[in-house]
Amino acid sequence: MSDARPDFLSQGAPARLIPSIADSKKEERATSIFLAALTSVHEFRKAMLQSINQRVGVRTKLEAWTEVVFQDEKPSKQKKSSDDRPDGLIVLDTGRKKWHALVEAKVSGNEVGEDQLLKYIKQAKEHGIDAVITITNQFVALPTHHPVSVSKKNLRSVEIFHWS
Repeated sequence: MSDARPDFLSQGAPARLIPSIADSKKEERATSIFLAALTSVHEFRKAMLQSINQRVGVRTKLEAWTEVVFQDEKPSKQKKSSDDRPDGLIVLDTGRKKWHALVEAKVSGNEVGEDQLLKYIKQAKEHGIDAVITITNQFVALPTHHPVSVSKKNLRSVEIFHWS
């Protein structure tokens, strides 16, 4: 994995299997571990990304970032709620094209709400990101079915997926 963050980020840490994040930040820790496993274990990456219609070849590169802040936003100097910042970013590079996805994970019984999902869809549109992926304990039959209902007009240029 390269250490170069995408240009549109002002802040972000590479996902780590053993995160250097406070124990109290359970969501961030879980996201870092999940994304690190995704970058490190080819068969896991392939299975998960194929479930959302992304091809993963042997030369495909995957980078994952946590605690991402976009260039046009202030880093956490202001007391923003954690709902304002996605938990992670996936960059999938097939050699021909790059595909990006924001990641929002919830632990325990926490759920992603419509307002929070719409914020991430808006951020994705503004930064040319292709998808928003949520990860929660909310069950769906397929990753293409999302537990949060969102108007199709909000999904013209951004796809949403959910991993239960």
